[in-house]
Amino acid sequence: MKKFLSLILVIVASSVSAMVYAGTPIKQTELPNAAQTFLSKHFPGDAVIKAEKDQGRRGMEYEVDLQSGAEIDFRDNGDWKEVKAARGNAVPSAIVPSAIAKYVSANFNGQSIVEISRKRGGYEVELSNGTELKLTEDAKPMPDRQGGGGSRRR
Repeated sequence: MKKFLSLILVIVASSVSAMVYAGTPIKQTELPNAAQTFLSKHFPGDAVIKAEKDQGRRGMEYEVDLQSGAEIDFRDNGDWKEVKAARGNAVPSAIVPSAIAKYVSANFNGQSIVEISRKRGGYEVELSNGTELKLTEDAKPMPDRQGGGGSRRR
């Protein structure tokens, strides 16, 4: 009987936890203005199939999935936080700092940026071949917490 009650308690706790941390569905018009502008500028004609808001560590965050398969995360003010391109595509070149674009072009011939995230001190980018780079805005290797930095192959 104790095991059964413990199991029920775990199930209830898991369900409550899932509800608390799940995003709340919203309409595209409920996104911050900057996020709406970003979508219409960089993903014109690509319909929003899912938009959610969620309480993050630093305030409200928004997650948007597009019909093409692209995924964009926004901060509470509408600035993009992370952009994942649709399968077989690259992220919009206009959102990639020019120094990073030049670095990738010069050092990873033929590879495109399929994911980019803004991180403290710089950017994380993933290339079409699976290579992950941590770079400052001026394309210098960004040290990670373990003291390394630069690039890593997945």
